Amino acid sequence: KLTRHETRYKSPGVWQPCSVVQISSDNPVVGGYEKNGEAHFVGRALHEGDNIPGKVVPSHGICYVSYYYKEHQHQHYQVLTNPHGANLIWVEASGGQVATGALLGGKQADGEKLYIGRAMHDGCMVVGKINPSHGNY
Repeated sequence: KLTRHETRYKSPGVWQPCSVVQISSDNPVVGGYEKNGEAHFVGRALHEGDNIPGKVVPSHGICYVSYYYKEHQHQHYQVLTNPHGANLIWVEASGGQVATGALLGGKQADGEKLYIGRAMHDGCMVVGKINPSHGNY
């Protein structure tokens, strides 16, 4: 039996391991942009036992994830790639809602699933986690 947010299809995205010195060229998924207009990629990193979706800023070579309302930097992370050129689109949602077909971005240490989302923050379009049980981004 499926839970409310589970799907029965294979994800079009592939997570590729990266580090501060390299980012895969296998179609990294653009998630947003910085104030200076630099695009950033969808990434994820392990933090405090959770695998958390976040943003990778190419010029920094770092993945930034949000944890307890603070931004944390990681030099070892994964970048979401789209090697088959699937038509990925962003869908509006609010209040922690997860759109049908949303890509799974990670899991908390307790097994709760975290989805990929993005929102405007301080003049930037920022990628992060959607935590359905918390009703927030």
